[in-house]
Order: sequence, then C-alpha cells, then structure tokens
Amino acid sequence: MCAARLMTRSVVFGLAVGLMFLGLTASAATAQTSPIGVLVDQILSLFPKVDGDVLEVQDGSVTLSLGKKDGLAPGVELSVYREGRELRHPRTGALLGKTEESVGRVRVEQVFEAYATGRVTQATDIKPGDRVRVSAGKVTLTVVPMVEGVKDALAEAAVQALVEDLNRTGRFQIAMGDAMAAALVQEGLSRADILEGKGMAKRAERQKIENALVVLVKTVDKKPFMDVRLFSFPGPSQVLTTGLFVPASVRPAPQGNFSASDKSRPNQTARQPQSLLSRLLTGELDSGAYSTGEGSIPLKEIAKFPFVVLSLDIAVAPADKTPRMVVTDGHKVYLYKIVERVLEPEWTWTGNATASVFGVQLADLDGDGVLEVVVNRYHPNPGILLNSLILGSRDGKPVVLVKDINQTLLAVDATGDGVKRTLWAQDFVQTGFWKAGQVDRVALRDGRLVQEARVAVPSTFRATGATMSNIAGKNAFRALAFVDEHNRLRISMDTEEVWRSASPVGGGASKLGVEMQVGRATRTNIYIHEPNPVAVDLDGDGIEEIVVPQNQVPGRLAVIFKGPAGYRFQSVNSGFEGTISGLGVIPGDPTPSLVVSVTRYYGVLTTAGDTQIIMTIPE
Repeated sequence: MCAARLMTRSVVFGLAVGLMFLGLTASAATAQTSPIGVLVDQILSLFPKVDGDVLEVQDGSVTLSLGKKDGLAPGVELSVYREGRELRHPRTGALLGKTEESVGRVRVEQVFEAYATGRVTQATDIKPGDRVRVSAGKVTLTVVPMVEGVKDALAEAAVQALVEDLNRTGRFQIAMGDAMAAALVQEGLSRADILEGKGMAKRAERQKIENALVVLVKTVDKKPFMDVRLFSFPGPSQVLTTGLFVPASVRPAPQGNFSASDKSRPNQTARQPQSLLSRLLTGELDSGAYSTGEGSIPLKEIAKFPFVVLSLDIAVAPADKTPRMVVTDGHKVYLYKIVERVLEPEWTWTGNATASVFGVQLADLDGDGVLEVVVNRYHPNPGILLNSLILGSRDGKPVVLVKDINQTLLAVDATGDGVKRTLWAQDFVQTGFWKAGQVDRVALRDGRLVQEARVAVPSTFRATGATMSNIAGKNAFRALAFVDEHNRLRISMDTEEVWRSASPVGGGASKLGVEMQVGRATRTNIYIHEPNPVAVDLDGDGIEEIVVPQNQVPGRLAVIFKGPAGYRFQSVNSGFEGTISGLGVIPGDPTPSLVVSVTRYYGVLTTAGDTQIIMTIPE
C-alpha cells in the first residue's frame, strides 16, 4: 500500500481508533466476555491507580512496596519521583502537599503479593525512599493507526465497538497520532518498522507523547485482524504486543448522515431530502451549468467583480437579521447586504498608500447588533509593518472606530451563537510574521482596543486561516481549527492537539512580503494569509463541520467532520475553475448556504484577475 493510502486511512480512523488503544489486551478474569471487552480489560490492567515507595535499588533492579494486593501487574510502567519540602496554605497553614522532582521510570517485571521488582527504563539517580506511581488522573494515550487490505466500513464497525466499551472506562484521554504516522511514513519507515517502534522515540519527544499505541488493521487468513503494539516513552519501552480477529458479531453499519450517522436511517423507499453535507460528499458541484440535476448541488452566481478578491466574510447582523458580505481587493473594503440572493451595496471604504488590506471579517464587537468590519493591513516597510483597523457604519457610510493597530486581528465565535463577538490580537515578528504562542483577547471600548487577557493557543497557531467550532460534540468545549505554516489543518482543544490533517489545505491569495537585511543584501520572505475555514452544521444534527479551501488543486474544498469512528477528512471537487479566496455561510433551516469567492487570474505571472461570488442553493 502506498504512503498516501496509509495516511488517508489514518485520518479515517481518527479518535475512535485512538480509543482502540485503550482496549487491546487480555484478562483471564473476563474471558467469558467478547474479545473486544477482554482487550479493554487488559489495557486497563496496565494503568492501575497506584502510589508506593522504592524499597531497594541494586544494579538497575528496583524493589517496590506495591504488589498484587494493589492491582499491580507485570509490564506496568511507573514514574519515579522524589518528594521535597512541604507546601502549606499561607493563611490557614493547611498542608497542601510536597514539591516533586521527576527522577525516572521503572517497568514492573515480577509481582508478588506485597511487593514487586522491576527494571529501570529511564533515570537520573533513583534511591530508596523515592516514590512511584501511575497517576489517578486520566492517562494520555496517543494512537498511531495504519490500515492494510481491510474495507473501511468493516474496520470502522470494529472501531466503533471498541469505542463504546472504552468510553465506559473513563480512564483515558485519547490523542490522535495521525501526525506521527504521516511523519514516520515521510521518513521512509515501513509499517513493519513502525510496529517495532523505530523512529518513534524522537517523534514522541518532539510531540510530547507519553504512551502510544500502534494499531495495524490488516487481513490474516482472509479475515480482518488488528495487530497492536503499546509503547511508553521515553524509550520507547514496548509494554504490549497483542492482536485479535475482528469478532463475527461486528458488521458494517448502514451509512448515515456522517456526524449524525449513529441515528437510525429513515425508510429508504422514497428519496429523502439530502443534507448539504451529504450532497457535498456524494456529488460534485456543477460550475458550468449550475445544474440542479441529481447528484449535484444547485449554484447561483450572485456577483462578479473585475478584480481579485483577497478576502471575504459573511455574517448575519443580530439587529436586522440580514446577511452581509464584506470583500476586499487589497485597496478598498466593500460591504453588501444579501437580499434574496442579490447583493445590495451599503458602502465602500477607500484606504491610502500606507498599507494594503489582506484580510477582512464581520463581527459584532460592541454588542449593539450592528456588524463592524475588522480590517488587517500591512506594509513591507519595516517602519510601518502592521496597520490594522476596525470600521463601523454611520448613516450608511463607513467610519473608522480604531486605527493604527500594530497586530493581526482575528474575530472568533467563542460562544457558538453564530456571530463573531470576540476579538483576538497576535503580535508581529520579523521572522515568522505571527509571534508564536502569543495571542491576546482584546475588547473595543471608548474608541480604543483594551487588552483583557492572554489566550491559551498552541505554539503553532497563527491568526490566519482559523475558526472555532463545536465539531468535538454539542457538550464539548469549542475547538480551535487553524491552518499551520505547513498547510495542515489542526484541531485543538485548550492548546491540546486532537487532530491534524495529513493532506494540505489552504493556500491564500494574499502574499505578505517581509523585508529582512542579510549582511549587505535585502531579502524578502513571503508569508501567506490563509482564507478562514467556516464552521457550519451541514447535516442538521447540531454538530458543526469544518469546510476549508484546498487551493493546492484548483477548485478543491475539504470537509472535516466527526463520525462515530472519529474525525474524517474528505476532498470535494467543487468544479470551480480558480483559486478559492474566501468562504462564508448563511444559516438556513433546514439547509445553510455556502458562499464562495472564486478568482481567475489573467496570466501565470500577473496578479490581475476577476472573481465570481457563488452561492449554493438549498434543496
């Protein structure tokens, strides 16, 4: 199987295959249960909630105060720590605990009733009196999935069975290992190499992975089989090698509406209305005739501009419930109402020669129900750099509310009410453009921006090509999705990455040149301002999907959604002949409408072109 297929399958499994990690070992105590239940029990036995003492250390062999009575089993990896001074509450004097210093790890080899012996796998200087434990908190497990010769539907059904059992344990916090799988394949490692743990230690250190489960779903004796290896880091130390045939009771489930696919299917005798997600993923958009035929999505051109649209955004104003669209050509900002699929101009703002506009967004920043326009501007002259501003509307004309902002601004929907009300700001740096890991939440007050708090974001986050979504579930925290510098879409929750695309996405029309002095010469580094993905509930189940351009191939869109087997990524051939420079969405019941700006350049070496604004029409 080629590397591309391996990585595609990796994405297909997503978090659910990660949950497989938690259930792949065996226990005689539960031999009467299903094979999947047995595996769940066995993996749990490798992570008991224990805390004990180091009794003796001799030539790398360690004796511990924990034994069978504590639930300890051979193969368990324990962290070793040394207690320090007491910590007391400054007012009450209550003992809060002691300081701790990590000094190594021990793998248990022999277990007796009241004690156990093990081998040091990593240490600085372990001594008698040190403490050992497996945390009582949730254990972080990262899954590195691979597939060979097994149909997706059957493999997913097996994964879903594991998910249902593993969710009941409440012991683990699952992280995705798709990025690790993709990186190892790109390094030239085979599936057999990865199963043996080759190349994983460096990658685990880089990605701060503590435990990894490599799961190869393949065919053995013409039956689907899961080959499983569990590693603990640093090391790696292989603590489990096992496998099982997929039980005969596991059967592929009928396909549903993607993120709603756990719902029962309606009677199929009559054709049911398709959700926009279903139509996106099963039919191609017809860009030539805007066909309303079977298997395609009806489209309408609502505008055509004789210039390149560098950025676009759509929002519904809370006050009058009217959708609006803002676009920019780099010099001017245009605001329109969208009435019955027709654009009605509201105003045009003309900038000056001090900076070029590279991004625009609509947001209600002051809570009055009227939309403001967040404008990002930049000049390559080191003395000017960022010169962003915020525009408002007064008597049908644009007014500058705040200007001379030396940060990149990003408006986000942090609450999920459908309107961007929160504003983030990221500092500029000469190398990299966006200052890594440093984002502030700011507010519009009395004609100026006021810093409210620091925003916790991943170190790879850039205030471009980003959105927030409830893709993880209705009751989950809102996830941050953004395009990184390597054109991979990352989804993170509270700075922890939960998924990363193996395929490239993004590729914006705005190119930002930063001049740097290298000796006596001047060099210009080019950075790309990415079009923002849109988070939209495409299938009516209350959980949002993410749609993002894939301009590496003209006219491509990518749809990321979460089904019962985890996050999935699917490319869609939109049929548009050009660069997708912006995406927006107009909510609708039951079907929303996507709005896409498609730019066609006049020549290979020119920045001139024209742009179509195209809208999908509800079925």
